[in-house]
Amino acid sequence: MPLPFIAIYGMGRFGRALAGALDARRLPLVRVGGRAKSPPDWDTLYVQGPSAFLSGLEPGTLVFLALPDDAIPDLASEFASQPSVGGLKFAHPSGSRGVEVLKPLADAGAQTGVFHILQSFPKLDGSGLIAGSYGVVGGEIIPDLLELAGALDVVAIQLRDDQRVAYHAAAVLASNALVALLDVGRGILEQAGVPAEHASKMLTPLAQGTLRNIQTTGLEQALTGPVARGDVGTIRRHLETLSGPAREAYVATMRIAADLAERTGRLSGEDLAAVRQLLEQA
Repeated sequence: MPLPFIAIYGMGRFGRALAGALDARRLPLVRVGGRAKSPPDWDTLYVQGPSAFLSGLEPGTLVFLALPDDAIPDLASEFASQPSVGGLKFAHPSGSRGVEVLKPLADAGAQTGVFHILQSFPKLDGSGLIAGSYGVVGGEIIPDLLELAGALDVVAIQLRDDQRVAYHAAAVLASNALVALLDVGRGILEQAGVPAEHASKMLTPLAQGTLRNIQTTGLEQALTGPVARGDVGTIRRHLETLSGPAREAYVATMRIAADLAERTGRLSGEDLAAVRQLLEQA
């Protein structure tokens, strides 16, 4: 089936990334918009405000409401009050919300759906990160969203509404928690006297190498370090050095690492028992 015309309301990180990817692939992007002034690179397509944005859109156009989760319900209600929305299709990119937040639009006769791309987008151009990412789709316009996913080289799966919160929590752990842990590591380095200009950068190549190992060998084999080796002495010295939230983060994540090491056969017997005992007493 051919792709519908696509319009994007909201030029934040996701909206700009999606618009850039559509433009780069010469896919049918017909309009972008929002409440703020136009980003300079989208002047020719940009329309400010919901009423002007919807005016004249072809029936069947797929409109993305690319705003933060909490803003989507109010925007959906505002759009639903505009004329001619019944002939349009609407989707939002939230990972944790289903089509229920677009109910005002559905009540107005529009078709609705969800299209979330499992990716962390930078502030400016994140369009190159879309291809190869996973995504989830839902709602009554799944065929259109699957067609769009295929055109963007996104691996799309369908989720039920009762799976969405768990899916999004997993995404937060893989992305936001990674940033938080790297910040903890930076703080540990600075507290130990490593110059700030190095402490803020030196862990990033390590994290990138770990992610590459995960891609090539899988999670199980990518786990390295003292827990996977059963190196109780090193873990004890770490615990003696750390304090406060950094120590709590270390203990919590190393307990999970011990579970992974056991489940994959990397650690067992007395070594596993010694590691677990040390972490439980911490």
